[in-house]
Amino acid sequence: MAVDFNNETLIARYLLGELSEEQQVEIEDRAFADKDYLASITAVENDLIDDYVRNELSAAERGRFEKRFLAAPERRKRIEFARALSGVMAEVPVSRRAVVQDTKSWSWRDAIYAFINGLAPTAKIAFVSAVPLLVIGAGWLFIETLRLRRELTELRVENQSQQNLQQQALDLERRRNQELNAQLNQEKQQREQTDESLRELSEAGEALTPAPRPVIAALTLLPGLSRGANDQPSLVLPEDARLVQIQIGIDPEEQYKKFTVELRTLSGLGVWTRENLNARNRRGVRAVGLTLPASALRAGDYELRLRGVDESGAEDIGFYYFTVKPQKGKKNH
Repeated sequence: MAVDFNNETLIARYLLGELSEEQQVEIEDRAFADKDYLASITAVENDLIDDYVRNELSAAERGRFEKRFLAAPERRKRIEFARALSGVMAEVPVSRRAVVQDTKSWSWRDAIYAFINGLAPTAKIAFVSAVPLLVIGAGWLFIETLRLRRELTELRVENQSQQNLQQQALDLERRRNQELNAQLNQEKQQREQTDESLRELSEAGEALTPAPRPVIAALTLLPGLSRGANDQPSLVLPEDARLVQIQIGIDPEEQYKKFTVELRTLSGLGVWTRENLNARNRRGVRAVGLTLPASALRAGDYELRLRGVDESGAEDIGFYYFTVKPQKGKKNH
């Protein structure tokens, strides 16, 4: 069922704050677009003020009226004016008021003219002077109320947009944390597999009697060698090699006590990662030892990244490059 927004009862309920927010917005939009409709709202508002001054509102309507109208200084002035006007009407002689009541066929302009003529001179001057101010003030007050309500609606929309952006940022941060946790779990599993492989090799060596000593391929990397250098070191890997030991030389000026090593191919494929490694002095040179299964390496070029770790975090202190070459047809024992 369509709502008749021109109905004076509906407009009165709007002024008393009894309508839903959608209906209030609809009435305000009509008032902005239609001056005649705005004039109708102002007329209903004047009727409400008159009913309030004459104590013709119900207790509930009076409470809502005072809550909405007495809070605004301009509306309080209009109520005071209505009270004063009501007092002036009370002073008009009964005979003159009776004449006005008997002229029901008059137009509203004739009624107002007769009412003004019936006033005392001082009251007539006050009334004529106050009417334009009253009309202007009522229109300004209503337009200002509509503007403030529109600004409030815009602020609500903006606040909702900010909440949506904050929720998106939280979701993005949550996904990043999940990815980091997954990466940490993967590295943890890799370390556990390495330790398990070394333990199995150790147990197998102890169980076999006599057992051949595992073939270990060794490589020493010195600091300062860049990628593509002519003297880039090579690791010759026998076919029966079980382990690879790499000694990583450290610049004497570095004072870190803990280190992290990341080994990868030149194409960026991760091969091995170890953390919490210590440096030892070997023949007057500090070096970090890295042990890994020989099966983890294939023929090709590799990059080793060395990072120093302290309380403030980790820092890159060197990149080392070497080549792995297989040794075929020869076994070392």
